[in-house]
Amino acid sequence: MSRWLWLSFIFLFIPQVVWASEKEEWIVQVRHTSDVRHLQPYVVDTIGTFVKVAVTEEERENISRLPFVLNMEKNDIKRAAVDDPLFSEQWSLAMIDWHIPSLTSMNRLIGKQMIVDGREYVYDGESFEGEHIVIALGEETLSRLSVTVDHIEGPWRIQVKDETGAMLGENEGELARLDVLLSRPSSTVHLYVTAPNWTNRPRIVELKGVNHVIVAIVDSGVVQHEDLNDHVLYSVSVDYAENKRYADDTFGHGTHVTGILAASVNNGKGIAGLIGDAPIDILPIKVLDRYGVGGDFEIAKGVKYALDHGASVINLSLAGQGETEVLKAIIEEAVKRGVHVVAAAGNSHMPTTNIYPASYPGVMTVAAVDRKQMPLSISNYGWDVEISAPGDFLISTYLSGYRTMRGTSMAAPHVSALLAILRAMYPEEDAIQLRKRVWKTTKDVYWRGYDMYTGYGMIQWQQALALSAPLGIDWLNLQPGQPIEKNRTYILGLSSPFVGKQGHLFVDGKLVYSFNVDREMMSFRLFDLMKQQGDVAVVITDEKRVIASDVRATPIRPTPFSDVKKTYWAYSDILQAQQLGMIRGYGDGTFRPNNPLTRRESIVMLARLFDWEAPSLLSAPFVDVPLTTTNALLVATAAEKGIVKGVGGKALLHERLTRGQLALLLVRALQLENEPIRSVYPFQDVKQQDVWKAVQLLAERGIVAKVPHFHPNERVTRAQMCAIMVRVSTFVRQHSTKSA
Repeated sequence: MSRWLWLSFIFLFIPQVVWASEKEEWIVQVRHTSDVRHLQPYVVDTIGTFVKVAVTEEERENISRLPFVLNMEKNDIKRAAVDDPLFSEQWSLAMIDWHIPSLTSMNRLIGKQMIVDGREYVYDGESFEGEHIVIALGEETLSRLSVTVDHIEGPWRIQVKDETGAMLGENEGELARLDVLLSRPSSTVHLYVTAPNWTNRPRIVELKGVNHVIVAIVDSGVVQHEDLNDHVLYSVSVDYAENKRYADDTFGHGTHVTGILAASVNNGKGIAGLIGDAPIDILPIKVLDRYGVGGDFEIAKGVKYALDHGASVINLSLAGQGETEVLKAIIEEAVKRGVHVVAAAGNSHMPTTNIYPASYPGVMTVAAVDRKQMPLSISNYGWDVEISAPGDFLISTYLSGYRTMRGTSMAAPHVSALLAILRAMYPEEDAIQLRKRVWKTTKDVYWRGYDMYTGYGMIQWQQALALSAPLGIDWLNLQPGQPIEKNRTYILGLSSPFVGKQGHLFVDGKLVYSFNVDREMMSFRLFDLMKQQGDVAVVITDEKRVIASDVRATPIRPTPFSDVKKTYWAYSDILQAQQLGMIRGYGDGTFRPNNPLTRRESIVMLARLFDWEAPSLLSAPFVDVPLTTTNALLVATAAEKGIVKGVGGKALLHERLTRGQLALLLVRALQLENEPIRSVYPFQDVKQQDVWKAVQLLAERGIVAKVPHFHPNERVTRAQMCAIMVRVSTFVRQHSTKSA
């Protein structure tokens, strides 16, 4: 037996259903570089004769026995040499796939030409004296200027003005460092440092200019903890709860939340914060008093302060019942400006329906999961939940030292940190695109697909950073499967390039409304438009060309069908098809497995399996399927892909599907039409040439049985379709794994 035939024999018996979570990375050493090609389905990367593969345990055992494999060893993981003593207790970091951000903050004033009290000077980072400093920035944009002095004798002040003398920002206090958040860019800035009544003039130890993303922590304030990095802007913090000079934390909650984001990394103390040394500033805003209580008016003032000072992300690790117009209005303003508002779902294990700010439209509401990646027992739940993150007894900075705390308050800053990093990495992307990055890359940790307990799933740090730029179209308060309520307004967020284009709203693939995109936030009374519940899709077109789409498909929950008993021959296939999200059954709880399958039903099942996008052109390909017909959008996609070809210009969706027709649909959907036939099986009753080839190709891949008779003219039952589609799903998973 040749080596290749022997390899084929080995791989033939490797299980076809492969879940990503079961795979591990191994390093295989082969005899010659030419041997790598035999491992190609599993190869991730190569270095000479060393090959990194991603395989299941059974695949590993099979590969280790191959004659050209010299050695096989685990790809042992090493982590950054973090010397924070409590780092090992931060169990949540591995769960969200966190790595220390590669982005670092930089002082953009180093090397800049300056005039200090009339003398020319190139700033090199060394200390100097000066009261009037003129800095030539040119095209450089700064978000913050900070001045640190060598000693404190009392209040001192810094002012920053542009070349016309207009104020860009100012600050006064008795801290060693004063910060100014600049209101707008300027090519030249004048910095004034004044210390009236001081005996000795202050010496500027550090002059720093940065262009950072700003995260506002609207909470109980923050203490000047030794483990918080210098990105925490204590000198520009504000207190709306106890009206003190700074947002000094007297409760502990805000300091704990801040530490999750901004604890210093590699400083030999405590924990590691999620943002590391990335170009991100933390703006503490105190709205909760020493008992952790604050009113909506104060919270609204805090959000407004964050907006006025350039925050890109606002973290609200607070929740309570009752809605007020003042808080609603200011959060609405933040969302309209493209600011990410991240809110805790709350810790009462109750629906979020009347929990605020979590249930305001546009807020990214965060639920909490425990160490087992299950919903935290106290976490609130509901259609407002969009995302989840670890929140079970997390260690972080506290009033003095460190403390573990649990709840959705601890989960929310994980999301805020990720959004801030994304803002810094992808400044060209808008808020809609960045929020889609977060939820499109989550790990599904509870029910399949979206659920009210964990949202789209648990955030995954590295995957969100690596995702290619998503299209900027997203419902801000509508989740997959969410019942449409009467008299409720639903908001669709759109990126600015889509303004001026045409929008089309589909329900279950049926066009129900077309509109002009005239702004980036569009409101709809969906109940009045839909007339029925179902999958909701929005398609944006330029003329007829589709340029963006968003589909909110109702998740399929595994529920028993009353007419499918465990003794039924296809029980396991039907159950698996349901778990894979391919079938829903009927409204009365039945599946009707012996009913003949229609052409329409086959297209719907194929679309769910292959997760088809909208077609590239929005038009009706068949005269009997106008766009105002149920499932017309899926049919248009199937026709564009060449899967459904119709008869005489008609799709004939109501007709029953034969086994021969199904074979043709599957081969086209799997893109096997041009594949050669390697083995011929004696299907004696298949006479039509294209059907014969399709059946042969499917038999080779284990999708149809290798038996003498295929019965191409028999009707396909719903149960038979489930059995075949489960096999197709197995093949698709294996094929996609090999391609990866």
